[in-house]
This record gives sequence, C-alpha cells and structure tokens, in this order.
Amino acid sequence: MAAYLRARIDLGTLEPGNKLPPTSALMSQFDLSDNAVYRAIALLKAEGYLVSQQGKGVFVAPRRNLIAGAQRIRGITQAGETIHHKRSERVPAPDWVASFLGEGECVNRVRTVQRGDFVREASQSWVHVDVAEVVPEIDLPEPCDPTWQAVYAERSGNAVQAVARTVDARITTDDDRAALNLEGDFAVLVLRSVYATGDKVIGVGEAVYAPGYPLSVT
Repeated sequence: MAAYLRARIDLGTLEPGNKLPPTSALMSQFDLSDNAVYRAIALLKAEGYLVSQQGKGVFVAPRRNLIAGAQRIRGITQAGETIHHKRSERVPAPDWVASFLGEGECVNRVRTVQRGDFVREASQSWVHVDVAEVVPEIDLPEPCDPTWQAVYAERSGNAVQAVARTVDARITTDDDRAALNLEGDFAVLVLRSVYATGDKVIGVGEAVYAPGYPLSVT
C-alpha cells in the first residue's frame, strides 16, 4: 500500500491536497488490517508524503513538504554522490546528546557522503538504545533501507519527525579534518537535527559540510 501510494504521488496521479480514501476503503482495496493501514500511513507521513488535518482526514502533502521530508528521512544524495557507512557502535552519550536522549548508552552511527574522492559531508547520529529493539540493524555498520527513522516508523507504526534543526559554524576540529580529508583550519557548517516519535526523542544527528560545498538551509 505504501509503495503504491508513494508511486502515485511521485508520478503526480495523486496531487498535493488530494484526500486519501477512508481507512475502511484502504483496508478493502489492499486486503489489510486497520493496524497495517495505520502503519503504512505513518510511514508515508514520516517520509513527508502525507499530512493529517484534524477532523478532516489524511491528505497528500504540499510539494515543498514532500521534497524536504523525503530528503530528510531517506537521506537522498545528489547525482554522482555515494554514502559510505564507517561504523556503528554502542557508546556513552556525549553531554549534548544526553541532554536529548538522557544519560547512558546509545548507538553511534558514522557515515560520509562523497562525490568521487571529495568528501562533502561527514555525519553522525546517536540513536536511543530502545530503537534497537525495533530496528536491530542499527547496531551493524551498514545502511538501513532507506534509513533507521523510516524503518522504525514502518515497524512500530509511530511516525518519526525532525522536531528541531539548528545550523551553526565552527573552525574544524581534529575529528572534522580527519573525516573530511582536510589539512589546516577551515570554517565549516554544522547542522544538528533532533528526531522524535510523539513526545520522546529517539535520536539526534550532526552533519558537518566541507568548505565550499553549496548548502541551502530553510
């Protein structure tokens, strides 16, 4: 059901503002339980394809929400770019991460995005250990398909949203220079995101962008 609706939205046969059929109709069309329909809708909401309007129903999201949501949740790269997963390990939460996730152990996932030999982004995510009960793949140094946020939303039925995003700049640290293959000091942009399901924060992320890489942040 999710794949079918996603394809129709991508092709434009379902347009922004179109209302989805009621749950009972979707259950009949796809021969699904009500819980399975709710989970599919939650996944498409997390990906930015759908939005709910209180008391009115579920609608295809505005195009700008769709693009932003899909890029955020799926981690879509630009043409010619590849994602390289470096490691995934259990670590004590750093202080700034603990302020969101709470103190204790979390799963630290590290990756880079490259265009040829040029590393344009080095990113890390710190994921609450509770997520590993639903998505055990996060403990492996390999990608989740499409991302841990989307897999968690699909399996748990709970939508995942980026509830906060902050952008800052800093002079490269030793870790930044090693990750981005830089020598010397540079100013880099740092994007931090906070992911939550309901009122519970389940992950935070930090992306550091190479000097000179064009980045548009809304």
